[in-house]
Amino acid sequence: MSNQGAFQSFGFGQGDTSITGRPQKFKGEKGKTYRLGFAWWDGMEAGREFTVKDMAPPPDSGEEELTPKFIGAQRNLITGVGYVINKGPEWTKLAGEAPRMAIATVVIVWPLGKGGQPTKDTLFGQQPEVMPWVFGQDKYEKLRKMHQSGYPMYDYDVQADCEEAQYQKFNFLPAKQCIFKEMLKASSAQAKEVANFILERTRAIVPNLEREIGQSLSLDQLREKMGQEIQNPTGGSAVAGDQEVDSILGSMLED
Repeated sequence: MSNQGAFQSFGFGQGDTSITGRPQKFKGEKGKTYRLGFAWWDGMEAGREFTVKDMAPPPDSGEEELTPKFIGAQRNLITGVGYVINKGPEWTKLAGEAPRMAIATVVIVWPLGKGGQPTKDTLFGQQPEVMPWVFGQDKYEKLRKMHQSGYPMYDYDVQADCEEAQYQKFNFLPAKQCIFKEMLKASSAQAKEVANFILERTRAIVPNLEREIGQSLSLDQLREKMGQEIQNPTGGSAVAGDQEVDSILGSMLED
């Protein structure tokens, strides 16, 4: 029996996200230009065939009604803990400041040639990167405005020029043609391979996309990570039954 379908090839940082757990998030480097396509759309549920027809708006709807998918949550950045989902006033008290909205989706980072444009060699010579992208409400509003102003994301990609890396400041421009849609439309085996790769990676990323925004912690879990002592309802230590355990262990050792 052949095991060909059970194995995959990869290298350090090349196709190894399936074994290392979490995929790398998209982050721009200052001075670099990226071509981004949106990978997550309605109809991509596992087991369902996704075709180019799914990237066309319904006949009786407005062009902007077909949209990529996003998730969002309020979060805080807490020193020594990282990003934490803010679930209400008690989380805000522990964080010490108001939360901010964070939005996540999945993007395709298309490889570009020397002139900053995709070429046949770049599109078919290597697989694109398919990555989670987490960003703030300001970027979302810029992209929404583009989508609703005649540049819908099912027909266009986004040229993203990174102007500043620490705070991920970008200048966005529409880039003619949605390459992912063109790959779905094409009949060549190469194009189908690329499209299937994008679908496979997106379906793998989406179920865990929430954790890319932040950790979902209870108040006690957050206090523990912040190094605060957790009190039980009687006011004692949070370690249950510690005196009883000490007594039992002591008697065992004496025997």
